[in-house]
Amino acid sequence: MSYYIGVWEGPAPLSNAHATSEFQRRMAERSQAEATPGLRHFVETLLAVHPDIDLPEGEDGPWADAPLLHCIDGSTAYLPIRPGRVDEVADLIKRHIDGQELVAFDPQAKALVPSATAVARTSEFELPSADELPLHLRAVLREAVRAGRPLAGVLEQVSTEFYIQWLVRDGRLTIEAQGDGVLRPELRLSGPARSQMHELGFTESEPNWRIRWPDGESHIDEGAILLGRVLSEVRALPVGEPMRLQTFPV
Repeated sequence: MSYYIGVWEGPAPLSNAHATSEFQRRMAERSQAEATPGLRHFVETLLAVHPDIDLPEGEDGPWADAPLLHCIDGSTAYLPIRPGRVDEVADLIKRHIDGQELVAFDPQAKALVPSATAVARTSEFELPSADELPLHLRAVLREAVRAGRPLAGVLEQVSTEFYIQWLVRDGRLTIEAQGDGVLRPELRLSGPARSQMHELGFTESEPNWRIRWPDGESHIDEGAILLGRVLSEVRALPVGEPMRLQTFPV
């Protein structure tokens, strides 16, 4: 049985879970569309290393079907791989995907290539509604807590550089919201907003507001809700506000 890795054109997903949803959507909407120039060029780059298996020089290669260019559907490629050659192809994709607006995803492992918890990643997106935001943040926090390594995340409002951040280390989850010290006067919290931060459980400390849980696993949902409320209620950011998410091992 062959193995697949999906590669598509588009913005970087926020998490492995977000990538899983996007891959499933693309699978459901397959239409045998003509390959986009960018994705065709990417697959041709892979073929320059490992030619199609129906060619003499490619018969010992990692691909499980040929021609590989026929495995592209519009802006998505579904690359079939022989058993035992998956890590080899994943490494090849990692080497050639840098600097391109391409996403690589392993649907069997339900993880990005490389995984969202293994390397530094940056995603830009528009702020969703207050109801939807915690769903995305919950996926990011869950992956961080369960990664088995120290991980940090910074969620930044692009226009003002205001940020909220989190750190997972040894099972502990710490969430911080930027304090007023380095913010422009018009961005600093009002009295009622400061009271709301205290009501949410944050401690005012230098340089950031902070809340910490010794058992991060038990507070993933609560953490996601708090992060969302800081943005949508305390900071009152509008739906559609440009945001940047950075996650990285520490």
